[in-house]
Amino acid sequence: MQKLLFLLILLIGFNLKAQKISGTVKNTDNEIIAYGSIGIKNSKNGAITNEKGNYQLELPQDSDSKITFSASGYQDKTVSSNELKLNPNIILDYKTTQIENVNIVAKQMKEKLVGQKSKPLLTFSKMFDKNIPTVEQGNIFPIYQKTKLKSYNFHIIPSSRYQEITLKLNIYKVKNDLPEQSLLDENIIYKTSTTGWQNIDLSNYRLMFNNLDKIAITLQLVDYKPMENFDFVFGISAKKTLSKDLLFRYQSQGNWETFDGSFISNIDISYDKTKNEKEIAEVENNTENDFKTNQLIAYYENKEKAKKTEFGKSRNGQFIDLNDAKIYYEEYGKGEPLLLLHGNNGSISDFYKQIPFFSKHYRVIAIDTRGQGRSTDLTTDDYSYDQFASDLYKIIKNLKLDKVNIVGWSDGGNTGLTFNLEHPELVNKLVTIGANLDPCGVDENLIKTFQQQLAENTGNPRLIKLMLNHPNINYKELMNIHNPVLVIAGSNDVIKPEHTNLINSFIKNSELAIIPNSTHYVPFEQPEKLNDIILNFLKK
Repeated sequence: MQKLLFLLILLIGFNLKAQKISGTVKNTDNEIIAYGSIGIKNSKNGAITNEKGNYQLELPQDSDSKITFSASGYQDKTVSSNELKLNPNIILDYKTTQIENVNIVAKQMKEKLVGQKSKPLLTFSKMFDKNIPTVEQGNIFPIYQKTKLKSYNFHIIPSSRYQEITLKLNIYKVKNDLPEQSLLDENIIYKTSTTGWQNIDLSNYRLMFNNLDKIAITLQLVDYKPMENFDFVFGISAKKTLSKDLLFRYQSQGNWETFDGSFISNIDISYDKTKNEKEIAEVENNTENDFKTNQLIAYYENKEKAKKTEFGKSRNGQFIDLNDAKIYYEEYGKGEPLLLLHGNNGSISDFYKQIPFFSKHYRVIAIDTRGQGRSTDLTTDDYSYDQFASDLYKIIKNLKLDKVNIVGWSDGGNTGLTFNLEHPELVNKLVTIGANLDPCGVDENLIKTFQQQLAENTGNPRLIKLMLNHPNINYKELMNIHNPVLVIAGSNDVIKPEHTNLINSFIKNSELAIIPNSTHYVPFEQPEKLNDIILNFLKK
């Protein structure tokens, strides 16, 4: 009897802590309310209705807790936990009061882009959790006293992985530099299957504001479709600022938190400025150098184009099992083998402008490095180029190749040098693009960025540590390389010129090619010139 009583007490206690309730939210016309918010004061618990108006909420242990249901265009409704247990289906009334609209007629309005127009060199990522659709993130924008909001633009990090995401956009009045009251009378839902810059057209929502000097705009990840064979990843690019412009809260009744930084985002507005009204500063580019920024934008554009090609996801791609990793590779063309090795956090698709060209002359074998692209990795130790070179040796043996040509870009170049030193008998010719001998050969500002990313836990720590701690090649070792080597770098590369020259000078049978008006991303920036230089070298 005592055991039975003890079991009942345990079950009751468990139910109190983990009780969930499901219901539907509709309006007074019996229509479902999609993507409505459900929040609990002083709690991180919350929920959001799905596109069918259904929700599931974990109730707090306190039976007197108040749960608030809210949705654009409707009056908030607050009920207790006990009331919700009796009837989980909620009816919301339409709003009877409207935010004052501005009707500006017979006067031409000016136009402006407010916020971040381009992606600066130094950024970090604000990630979204697929399991918490209630989380809101965003920032505050200054506006004029008479403003029409035409569109909202923001930048999704290129490393995001999804088939499709559904976002909900929220707009608020601002009080004491925090969001206060919603300015929307209907949902604004945006779906995308791409990354990079996004545009949400707001012209049909009649978002005209009067007597406001600021608005807050946030995003919520309310639904998603994962990409096959990839973990879901979604984040928005952000930049560091001295002011706390980044907004965050767990759910609709939670407290807003602010952090240093701001989304890479902007709003396109039409406005009518009064005589005494302060001019809003022009769009901030926050560029360290116009050339570098433009090149970085071009880099991300190329990454987006590369992802849309067949390269890196070919039906004919294959895996090689190395026991502690499965290495993915793709083959194109016939003839003498030419291996392509991508850079840090890259993939086969990065060579989308090289593979079609070289496959006309060679048997191109493009490889995803372990833990990158589609290659897997079961190890947890820090990466090293010795490990990557060891993988390359096993791949060559598995494919039963005698001698190979290697083109390595960035990390791939470092791996190529390391492999050439360890297995000179297997290398015919080697091409390095933006390689270095040790971390001192990398631009100091970039090293600081890596250190900052590691401290803030943004990005892949193993790949960041690889660049901070490796390679460690003694330049005198290069004298042991006797096969032909072509050393390539961009004229504005993040690899210091002295390191590029050092590699060239200590490899006896080497050539040097500096590509003018290029950065570290030569294969993207000047593919035709690069391809011709490499082909001429290989054909000698």
